[in-house]
Amino acid sequence: MKATVYIGLACSWCDRVKTLLKDNDYEIKEIMVNKTILEELQTKYDTTIRTVPQVVIDDTLIGGFAEVRAMMRGINSINKV
Repeated sequence: MKATVYIGLACSWCDRVKTLLKDNDYEIKEIMVNKTILEELQTKYDTTIRTVPQVVIDDTLIGGFAEVRAMMRGINSINKV
């Protein structure tokens, strides 16, 4: 499984989400966010993005750490609870 993680400088949440993804057997591609990349990401997914990290899996924007953690809990939990 592969995930693209859009990161910022000195971002502890970026480190946390990368660890979470690696612990769940994801191969990670990191992209440092700049103004151009942020604009492209917002246009592609038709949403406003104000924070990093932002995670894309299977060409779907998942969101930040909390959204990825919720997705992982759903995948790994019994009865998706």
